[in-house]
Amino acid sequence: MERKTMMLISGGLLAAILTFVTNWLALIPWRRSEGKHWAERSRLYHPVRVAAAPNLWVIPAVLTLSFFLLWPKESPHWIFMASVTALGAVSGTIPMDREAFPRISLNDLLRQSAVNWVVRFLMWFVFLGAIALMPEDLEIQSLIVPVSVLALCILWNREGWILTGKKLGLVLPPTERLQNIVRATAARMNVSFKDVYRLRSSLAQAYAMPDSRRLLFSERLLQLLSDNEIAAICAHELAHLTETRSIYYKRYVSWLVFLPWIFFKPMVHYLGLMGFFILLWTSVLAPLLARSISHKLELRADHIAHMNDPDEGTYARALAMLYEDNLLPAVNAKKRATHPHLYDRLLSAGLTPDFPRPAPPQATAWHGVLFSAALGMLAMVVMIRQTEHF
Repeated sequence: MERKTMMLISGGLLAAILTFVTNWLALIPWRRSEGKHWAERSRLYHPVRVAAAPNLWVIPAVLTLSFFLLWPKESPHWIFMASVTALGAVSGTIPMDREAFPRISLNDLLRQSAVNWVVRFLMWFVFLGAIALMPEDLEIQSLIVPVSVLALCILWNREGWILTGKKLGLVLPPTERLQNIVRATAARMNVSFKDVYRLRSSLAQAYAMPDSRRLLFSERLLQLLSDNEIAAICAHELAHLTETRSIYYKRYVSWLVFLPWIFFKPMVHYLGLMGFFILLWTSVLAPLLARSISHKLELRADHIAHMNDPDEGTYARALAMLYEDNLLPAVNAKKRATHPHLYDRLLSAGLTPDFPRPAPPQATAWHGVLFSAALGMLAMVVMIRQTEHF
């Protein structure tokens, strides 16, 4: 028992150290750009941010699999190891966020990290639990697991995360100012909505939920923008509420990144390594299709927002302020990302940027590639052992 406890503590500390050190090293080019234009700084920060996000689960997965392979009989249960190492990875990421966004107080950063960790842990607990519960043989009873997970995903997407956000203090009632802006903009555009909420977040963000006709605006966005600029962003979000159901449901193709993995056991049982590679390629191709669908819908929303601009150029100025404040690159790393390039969005909205078009950033930083490759190799070792078992 003491040995397993020591392994858990070691795994959590190792996850925190690996996360902190690799993030710190990857940020060196960004630190050297201090004093340069925000577009250049954002371009250098982007690959580090992209790598750090999946590393929150990739590093725990690498460590959990490593402990399992090295000490198969002595290592703690994978659920406990994954939980502790995930907590360590989140803790190791806080210094990077603190350095990149010094305006965010430590208390707010810790609160946001804790909320994100709880939500992420619950989602992965359900998903990994479903994989563990799924039987090897496909029978009528085996449909209970995927159907249950799909139902939970739909419930979470429509009502779950709003209710959870309210319980955690993340989703708050709107201010009178925000209510008046949204109502006036919706009336001018002749678009109905159900609810508007204030999101307790230190990043400037706005979201639309077309399936439940809700709008969310972060507190940072409300602090940063004027009334007209908020109205311009609101017009973009309201445009998403005018998407037809058939078009909006296409966004759910992104669920194919993880849902097919529920069938991991039967796929490997019947097809061996081929089943594993089928699941892997599904996870690779689904994001490409999802980004293409999202890109078209964002272009449409941009056009509608521009047509409903309170004053010429207001929407473009608001977009530029959001990107600068959030350290988002003006040109995307990928040609077809979920959103168009900011530089092109500004030009389309009638505003010529006061800076030359930046080079695209790297897609991800070196430590993202490093840990992803390590996870791939470890997964292959586990897969070979599993197929031998079957």
